[in-house]
Amino acid sequence: MASSNSEKMQEQITLSKRMFIAGCFGLPWLWICNVLYFRSRVFQPMVFIDYWPGHVPPTTVEQEGSNDQEQSMEEQFNRMELKKWVKRSTHGAVIVMGAFIAWIITFQTNKEFFGPKWFVVDETEASQSGW
Repeated sequence: MASSNSEKMQEQITLSKRMFIAGCFGLPWLWICNVLYFRSRVFQPMVFIDYWPGHVPPTTVEQEGSNDQEQSMEEQFNRMELKKWVKRSTHGAVIVMGAFIAWIITFQTNKEFFGPKWFVVDETEASQSGW
């Protein structure tokens, strides 16, 4: 039983690591998917997402199994490894989203300073199309 649980955890770590590396190669939305998929295993349950106020928060598989003292070193290492890759994805997603939002705000507030080559449709075509 412990080996199958360990193998399952290793598969989750491998998946999380692959999603992080794929995010580094130009698919940063995978970081967000990585965080959302492994959120319940790494972070605590969140109100309004995992449960409603006044209700009991759901227990995770790790909480149902045993205490921290009863867990083997390998299980603790695997949990820390998964947490490492999910937190890296979290930080990467926050940085990329911040940069993207900063770019949108900068471009929208300073449209007149950018040349016509920055736009897909120039002003004359926009007035003719009605958009």
